[in-house]
Amino acid sequence: MPVGSDAVQLEKIACPLCQAAEYRHYLTGRDVAMGVPGTFQLVTCRSCRHIYMNPRPTLETLAACYPSGYGPHRSQEHGDGCSVDQPKDLKSESQAASSNTSQPWYLRSFVRSIPGLKSLYRWLSDTRSTVLPAAPDEGSRALELGCGTGQFLESLKAVGWNCEGVELVTAAAEQARGRGFEIHEGTLESAQFSDSSFDAAFAWHVLEHLPDVRSSLIELHRVLKPQGLLACSMPNVGCWEPYVFGGNWYLWEWPRHLHFFNPKRLRRLLEETGFEEIRIEHQRNSLNVVGSLGLLLRRMFPNSRLAARILEFPNRPTMWGQLAMAPFAIVMAWLHQGGRITVTARCRKNSTSGEQP
Repeated sequence: MPVGSDAVQLEKIACPLCQAAEYRHYLTGRDVAMGVPGTFQLVTCRSCRHIYMNPRPTLETLAACYPSGYGPHRSQEHGDGCSVDQPKDLKSESQAASSNTSQPWYLRSFVRSIPGLKSLYRWLSDTRSTVLPAAPDEGSRALELGCGTGQFLESLKAVGWNCEGVELVTAAAEQARGRGFEIHEGTLESAQFSDSSFDAAFAWHVLEHLPDVRSSLIELHRVLKPQGLLACSMPNVGCWEPYVFGGNWYLWEWPRHLHFFNPKRLRRLLEETGFEEIRIEHQRNSLNVVGSLGLLLRRMFPNSRLAARILEFPNRPTMWGQLAMAPFAIVMAWLHQGGRITVTARCRKNSTSGEQP
C-alpha cells in the first residue's frame, strides 16, 4: 500500500537488481535541498548489496519529485552554459565578452597570449564529466535519456548527430522541443523505439533516477546497434564523500535518486545487461562537496542566506570557483575517489540475430 504525502506516494519494493526481498536499513533523510515533503529511506539488499530507495516513489507520482526549481533543469533553462556537467569554456567566455565594451582582463589578448595559459586553463577546467564523440556517419542517430531542456542535444547536433531525447518532466520536454528536437515525453520503455535503431545513447546523471535500472539498461541494449556506444554518468557511493558527510551528502538527492553504485557493482550490472569494453573514469569534480557543505549549513540554519548561496553554486558554478577547486578535484579523481563517475561501454550483440542479454 502506498504511503507518503499527497504529492509523492511511496511503495515498498523488492531489490530492483536481483528481486530479493530481504534488506537492511542504510540511511534515512529528508529533501533539504528542494523541500519535497516526507522522510525517505535507503536500504542495502542482503543478497546483492545494492543500495536503493525503499520505499520508493510510485511511478504515478515520480514526476512530483522534481519541483519547478529543480537545479539541472533551471540552469539549462537560462542558457547558463555552466551547469554541473558542463563547465564554462574559454571560447564561450570570449564570445560572451566580445559584445561588451570593457572586456574582462583575463580575456584580453595580451593575457591569453601568455605561453601555456590556455592549455593550463583547459586542463584545470576539464572535469571529464561528459563524452562528446563526433558522429561516425552522416545518418548516425543518437538518443539522450533524460535530456532535460535539450542543451546536450544541441552539442550532439553540432558534431553531426541526428538526435532525439526522452524526458519525464513536461516543462523540460517542452523547452527541448522548442529547440527543434523530437522529444518523447515519458520513460524509455514508453517511447517504444525499434530494435537496433541508435548508434549511441547518452544518459548524464539519469540511471540513478530510474525506477527499474536493470530493465532500462536492457532496453538501451535493445535499441542500440551492435557495438553502439553507451555513455553515462552517476554518483559514486564508493568514494569518501558519503562517509564524511553522512546524511548531508549532496548526491543523495532524495527522493530523486533511487539507486547508488560503486564502480565494481556498476561494472557487473553492465556486463549482465549485455555491455562490454566498459570504461569507468572518476570525474575531476568537487561541486558536490560544496553542495554537501550547503546542505549541512541549511540543516543547522534553515533560513540561512549563505546556505542558499552555497547550494546554488553547484548549479551555477563560477569560472574562478571551478578553477580554485580543480587541484583538489584532480587529486581525488587520481586516487579513484571522485564523487561522480563517467562510464562508456559498447553494446555486445550478434549483428544478425540481435541477441539480447
